[in-house]
Amino acid sequence: MAKFLKHISLLLLILVSTAGVSQKERSFIRNGNKMFNDSNYLAADSLYLKALEIDSSSIEAKYNYNNSQLKQGKVDEAIEGFNEIINQTDDKSTLAKTHHNLGNAHANKQEWDEAVDSYKNALRNDPKDQDARYNYAYAKSKLAKEQNQKGDDKDNKDKNKDKDQDKKDQKDKKDKKDQGDKNKKDDKKQDGEGDKDKKNDKGDKEKKKKEDEQKKKEEEEKKSEGEKGKEDEKKDKENLDGEKNKPQTEQQKKDAQKKAKAQQIKKKQAEQILRQLDKNEKSIQQKMIRAKMKKQARKKIDKDW
Repeated sequence: MAKFLKHISLLLLILVSTAGVSQKERSFIRNGNKMFNDSNYLAADSLYLKALEIDSSSIEAKYNYNNSQLKQGKVDEAIEGFNEIINQTDDKSTLAKTHHNLGNAHANKQEWDEAVDSYKNALRNDPKDQDARYNYAYAKSKLAKEQNQKGDDKDNKDKNKDKDQDKKDQKDKKDKKDQGDKNKKDDKKQDGEGDKDKKNDKGDKEKKKKEDEQKKKEEEEKKSEGEKGKEDEKKDKENLDGEKNKPQTEQQKKDAQKKAKAQQIKKKQAEQILRQLDKNEKSIQQKMIRAKMKKQARKKIDKDW
């Protein structure tokens, strides 16, 4: 009997101790809610965290703490905390409130697709939640507008892309045309230079032809004069020989001497003429060489240019 009473006393002590801990946790949560309502979110956070130190599984403390995070603009932390609560409870009322606030967090970030899903889940757990219904409609309209905007942006992007492509095509066409005009101009220039070279070649050929004709004429004249000189020399020699064979008087001897002297002078003149012709021929050849060198130098310069 005494042993039984001892066990009863121990059980009562445990129950009293548990009730004391629960009351302390609730006290932290209540005081945290007062700080939250006064917008003193930092103080509220510290009280909610003290409640969680007593009971780390307290859904209420977690829920209120994440609401405080959302109020302070710590949206990513709040989203992570709300998702943890959703995975830890099956209570429809708690799920409805948590999904609702999760939707608010996503709306804060203008993540309208996620916000629509969150408000939809809030209404599934509490169809009578008018605030969730209104927020759902608002987020849905924002999502539609965003999708339309993306569609317009895509269309504008495609239009700009087409416009840029048209500009590029026009530029390529213009560049191609300019290149074609340049090639035509170069071809025309080359044709002009070719005609000029042909004209110069024709002029050089005609000049060379004339020089050859002049040279041939001079050679023929030189040959003709040489042959004539030889004939005259031969005749003079024959006459001289004939005169030698004849008995000469004193006057005839003088005449023969004068004639011989005239023949020598004539021979010297013929030699001078031959030398002059030879000199003229060399001069003509030098002129032809210089003309040819000038022509080659000019052609090289035109080609390099």
